[in-house]
Amino acid sequence: MQRATRTNLILLGVVAMLGIAAYLQVNREVARFEPPLGALDPDDIDRVTVSCLQCVRRHFEREDGHWFMREPYALPADDAQLARLLSIAASPVRSRRDAARFDARKIGLDPALIRLDLGAMHFDIGTTDAFNGDRYVRVGNTIAMVPDRFSPFLVAAPASELDRHLLPRGSILASLQIDGIERRDLIEAWNLAMASRITAADGTAPASVLANVQLHLGDGTRIDYRLVRDTDAIVARRAEPALSYTLSAEQGSLLLGTAGSDTH
Repeated sequence: MQRATRTNLILLGVVAMLGIAAYLQVNREVARFEPPLGALDPDDIDRVTVSCLQCVRRHFEREDGHWFMREPYALPADDAQLARLLSIAASPVRSRRDAARFDARKIGLDPALIRLDLGAMHFDIGTTDAFNGDRYVRVGNTIAMVPDRFSPFLVAAPASELDRHLLPRGSILASLQIDGIERRDLIEAWNLAMASRITAADGTAPASVLANVQLHLGDGTRIDYRLVRDTDAIVARRAEPALSYTLSAEQGSLLLGTAGSDTH
């Protein structure tokens, strides 16, 4: 056997042993965990609210199998983002103790840094401990120590939790105008259009405006967008509410009907 082949086999064996050791370690840790944070069936939850001391309150409701944000925006929500919030109830718990054993003020629970309401169940979320990085989570009269893998979901920007389609879910686009010109040939492209991300509009005047777009929905609603260039992307700025939908240059070209031509 050549030396290089023998060396590769030895390295593969070492990697396999390390993988097995890591797997066994994870299993040992999981075995020591107590039951999950909350005994909830995600399918039974139809209301979710996140309140923070230093973030914007968000409220969601489920209708016909899909989630809608009610606060701070009244728009369809991203179902996947809500699934992450619902999954917090299934977080493993390292330990539970009576709440009376803690000074709630010292661990960020008086008042709570974050409050999560999943249906009728409430979770007060405080700071992390200095040893394991676990979050103090109060549920009823107990405080659970929970490995903190969920904080980013709780403090997400509201705009990032919206459905990324430019048209509201289930709506019918009756007509659209680009700079005052009717473009029925682009209705399908706008029906399918989906941004890579959504952010709150910063209010600055765009340097390069490509087009002003008016969408007229079947229920009489009108949505105004201004398409602007932003380095290598195109941003669809919604007038009300003030949101920015980031699109690829190719997607922008399809929405403007300029695919195959130079829009620079």
